[in-house]
Amino acid sequence: MQKKFFAVIMSLVLLFPFLSPLNAKADDITGITLEKEMRAMVEAGVMQGYGDGIYKPNQQVTRAEFATFISRALKLPEGASTFPDVPKSSKLSYGVNAAAAAKIVNGYSDGKFHPELPITRKDMALMINNALNYLNVDTTYDKSSFSDTAELSSTHKNAIDKSVSLKIISGFPDNTFRPNDQATRAQASAFIYRMLEAVENLNGGGTTPPKPEPIKPYQVANVDSTGKLTYASTSYDSFEEAKRAMTSQGQEVVTLNQKIIYMKENSGVVYAKSKSASTVNLYTDPSFKTAKTYVSSSSTYGSTELQYVTSTDQYVQVYLGGENYYMKPADALLVPFEGAKNLSYFKNVNGSLVHSTGNGSYTAGVAPSFMSSNQKYYSWDGFTFYNEQGNKVGTAYQYFQFLSARTTSNYTAAELDSYIMKVLAEKEATGLAKYKDATKKSKIIGLGSTLKKVEAEKRVNALMILGMATHESDYGMSEHALKNNNLFGLKVYDSAPDKGAKFDKPQDSVVALVNDYMNLATGGYLMPNTWRAYGSAPGTKANGINVKYASDAWWGAKLGGHMYRIDQALGGKDFGKYQLGITNTEGLNVRHTPNGNIQYQYKLKGMPVAYLGSPTTSAGTTWQKIVSDDLKYKEGYVNSRYLTTLPIAK
Repeated sequence: MQKKFFAVIMSLVLLFPFLSPLNAKADDITGITLEKEMRAMVEAGVMQGYGDGIYKPNQQVTRAEFATFISRALKLPEGASTFPDVPKSSKLSYGVNAAAAAKIVNGYSDGKFHPELPITRKDMALMINNALNYLNVDTTYDKSSFSDTAELSSTHKNAIDKSVSLKIISGFPDNTFRPNDQATRAQASAFIYRMLEAVENLNGGGTTPPKPEPIKPYQVANVDSTGKLTYASTSYDSFEEAKRAMTSQGQEVVTLNQKIIYMKENSGVVYAKSKSASTVNLYTDPSFKTAKTYVSSSSTYGSTELQYVTSTDQYVQVYLGGENYYMKPADALLVPFEGAKNLSYFKNVNGSLVHSTGNGSYTAGVAPSFMSSNQKYYSWDGFTFYNEQGNKVGTAYQYFQFLSARTTSNYTAAELDSYIMKVLAEKEATGLAKYKDATKKSKIIGLGSTLKKVEAEKRVNALMILGMATHESDYGMSEHALKNNNLFGLKVYDSAPDKGAKFDKPQDSVVALVNDYMNLATGGYLMPNTWRAYGSAPGTKANGINVKYASDAWWGAKLGGHMYRIDQALGGKDFGKYQLGITNTEGLNVRHTPNGNIQYQYKLKGMPVAYLGSPTTSAGTTWQKIVSDDLKYKEGYVNSRYLTTLPIAK
């Protein structure tokens, strides 16, 4: 005797195929190969039409539609709202959420369901297998030998094998399954029809399906090559339980409410993603007491990309710019490499290092000698590079990115002005509207004398200031530059991008940058041990001006790239003028002379320095003369054992 669950649905499924379509109004199902199966699903209410006898049997089926068909066929109870891209207002939300609650469908590694994607044959097999598990249908099945399924996950292969054994889905005469082919509405009808038939035959009407157990908040899952998650059947009350299960079961991720919160170490990336702010803080401690720096946030890929290190349900540890940081889980989107879209990468393009990100590309400087042409390399600091297989290939730093701003440029005011006019002519020649009349209107025209005067009097490198003005004001043609003579985005914040400081002339903004930001006694970027000071070079998010100046994680690299291009255009007289290093210890004293009085102290390690000449030995200690960060002195001495010389890309 049939059980209550199948009493109605199976009577419809088994009855309507034998009714003559001649008794019905003509429709676009009549005469198709799968007419019997599709008509049964229509009459049973599993599939609906579009009116006037239109059912579109050859139209592709989306993931949301197939989930809804299964939900209707099994009369699944309502499930909680699960996926951010399946709003309650969607007419298919009930079916998707019901199928998710029954563990028949899963989302992707970004926490979304992607309801609009066409469903593939392999994923139909997987959903059908999950439906059979939900119905407690347990059967033996044979292994298939299709020629095109060897590279699939074991989960997909097992699901395909079961469907083939139960004659729910068939292969093709050429011994292929074609797992990635997209299925039509007629095929979807046939698969569900055959699934219900198989359940009827195996269980004599089927057993009453259990009510879905409430899904506990923590789950474990595997990730396929597209980033889609396949969850294990058991869920957990705590992170530690789920983490142990992930390890013991060979799973790849732990999720909390179907958002990934833990992955294998160094197995993916993290995107900064705040729900309410334009920036996300990066902390030096897992309790979030000290926010050292910040990065830009976005709700989609293209936001700041960080290397995943590890995580718990309390914090996410990431790597960026040469240092490990901690993020609040609410601000972090964890994505395994398999699911990451448009990963940032570096290339050697005609000897230049080009960095491509989700927001465009730029030239950072010289491509390291270990880089082959046009191969992709990955890095989250700009100096340690990995190939596409994940193997480290070398380390090389960009000269201008780590050049102290206290150094001097070889170029005269006239040479800097000649470059400005040359590059403006090039921009104007592009025909882009934003550069129209650049050679007449740009606010960087004629800055050369001001740059060299500031360099001489305030000890801030003229080439660096020009690079900053070029970058921040888009060659002097930005709205802030044209309207406010503000070349550096001074007092322009991520939270209020339309506001900013106003100046009588562009030269005034140069003076303001140096006096009020770079050399400010109480908080200058170049003044040792003030709250903004993390090194006097453009740098990264670990050291340098970039730590506090901009939310763009690659601001220092981009500034170094501008300096590199200016130098190249003017003959390359600045590149390599100084040998560069970084401090490798905390509390390093800088002295007037070897063994002399202390000028200042680098409290933090990783501070960029520029060498002056070769080391000298005094009283048994080797000393390195460096460019001093202290405004009162042009040079100082440090114990050379506490410096690490940087390998510069050449």
